[in-house]
Amino acid sequence: VRIPGYRCVRRLAGGSVSQLFLAESEKAGSLIVIKVTPSVRDDSGVDQSFERFLQEYEIAHRLHHSSIVRCHELGVADDHAYLAMEYFPEGDLRRRLRSGISPADALDIAAQIAGALAALHEAGALHRDLKPGNVLMRSSQRIVLSDFGLAKHAALDMEITDPGIIFGTPHYMSPEQGHGEPVDERSDLYSLGIILFEMLSGEKPFTDSNPMAIIYKHRHQPVPRLAADLSQWQPLVDRLLAKQPAQRFASARLVEAALGEAAQQARAAAA
Repeated sequence: VRIPGYRCVRRLAGGSVSQLFLAESEKAGSLIVIKVTPSVRDDSGVDQSFERFLQEYEIAHRLHHSSIVRCHELGVADDHAYLAMEYFPEGDLRRRLRSGISPADALDIAAQIAGALAALHEAGALHRDLKPGNVLMRSSQRIVLSDFGLAKHAALDMEITDPGIIFGTPHYMSPEQGHGEPVDERSDLYSLGIILFEMLSGEKPFTDSNPMAIIYKHRHQPVPRLAADLSQWQPLVDRLLAKQPAQRFASARLVEAALGEAAQQARAAAA
């Protein structure tokens, strides 16, 4: 597909639902990311991948927040839908994880993610697919939340996922999401707890070769312990990863404050 106004540089990634390309704006000369769906319609009308594009653009376009990715344009070309979005040459949190993250930096990054989630939640939306691959790095220490294709927005008159259907990424799913149960803001906070544990320990808390086994562990296995030198952050992890939503933090704003204070304490201790 050729998208007017953009010159393709290279393919970045892709799957069955969409493809990501690095492109250059012919007008501005700047690099951007183009996300393209395989199709706009199926035999029954507009398909879910296109509806997700509409939702992703709507959510990102409404939220003017430094930690929410900016979508510049939504369009259709050659029966393909596309989104033109910010490009982040630093990559995503997966790359940052591979290089190792200090406790203070991990807590600070987690606090930023919580702030982005707070903005999203206060706009009436849930992310529902929070994971390191959807946390982009504006710099080595500043994050941007992206990929709202599986988000749920109360203000939008569309339902792109049938009730009871399991979707998302098993390693980062809350127990209720993994079992197809109703979710609220606290499900995103559980996913943030998984990311925080991974940043602090270098490992995911629940792993298995079978995705359904991972989902089972989220609900039934106790939260793994951090190493002794990180044990002061265990209460934060435990509260974020509580099996019951009522036992977690009540809001992302409360998480942002708690993690921000913890990051300051960690920096002071390391000084």
